Amino acid sequence: MRHPLPRLARLALSAAVLALAPLAAAQPVAPLGAPAPAPAPAQAQAPALLGTTAADLPPEAQSALVELMKEGPCPCDPQLKLYACIQAGSCPDATRLAEFGVQRFKAGLGREQVIEAVINKFVEDFVPPFTFELAGTMVKGAEGAPLTVVEFADFECPHCALMKGIVKELMATYPGALRVYFKQFPLPFHTLAKEASKATLAAQRQGAAWEMHDLVFDSQSQLKPESFVEFAAQLGLNIERFKADMADPALEKQIERDKLEGMQAGLTGTPTLFFNGKRYGGEPSLEALKRHVGDLLGRGAPLVIPAPPAPPAPR
Repeated sequence: MRHPLPRLARLALSAAVLALAPLAAAQPVAPLGAPAPAPAPAQAQAPALLGTTAADLPPEAQSALVELMKEGPCPCDPQLKLYACIQAGSCPDATRLAEFGVQRFKAGLGREQVIEAVINKFVEDFVPPFTFELAGTMVKGAEGAPLTVVEFADFECPHCALMKGIVKELMATYPGALRVYFKQFPLPFHTLAKEASKATLAAQRQGAAWEMHDLVFDSQSQLKPESFVEFAAQLGLNIERFKADMADPALEKQIERDKLEGMQAGLTGTPTLFFNGKRYGGEPSLEALKRHVGDLLGRGAPLVIPAPPAPPAPR
């Protein structure tokens, strides 16, 4: 069964775009000496979110939340929208989610940040985690880290190249907190993406998966068919073994398994990140992801990073 999150994320993000559109067109200037135009009828105030303190917010903020609530499914009855359940008073969880958004506005967050926060709150509270097959998947980060991150990416996707640096910065900002798995999701319209995935998996067999991953992304705009053997030589790999592994049908099967798993999880594009099995639906920026990771770490027990063992005392 497909994970329900992608529909929520697409609809909620669409609502975010709509909420960011200008609220009114500029009024035309009347010619000099022309009679004054009749006053425009007062705009109807945005519908209140019953059971919340949304009435304390400016109309623009109320409208943004109302539109978002009209797009997401109600956790108590997925056949209804959040807004319908809120107005009917039939789902306390939906009302609490709306009030969460209200409080984010009151805390001074902008529209994009509030919408991002509400989407992630919905995912955290109401969407069951997706379970991935991680055996054999390239991985980096501390064993036993509180956050398991599964990234699906395409080596010719420019946004995925940016995510490489973002993930590196996240791991530096929260040392010991993330264990990152990289899943292959080459898109059909990128001619070298699948070969790049094979190159990374072939390098993994010689213990250089992440080194190949970094070289491919760093050279993304100059990739050519012979690039991957050149990278293998640069990394000091056994070239004959690398070429044989690149041609191994098992790598193609592994890539197809990753892609199928991604589609079952509802991927609509790359890069896509899952934190402890839950898809990240916010902005793919360093600032937004830092907030998200910080929020996730703050929800559980305080994070304690074990100190490295002390060196033995000199005899």
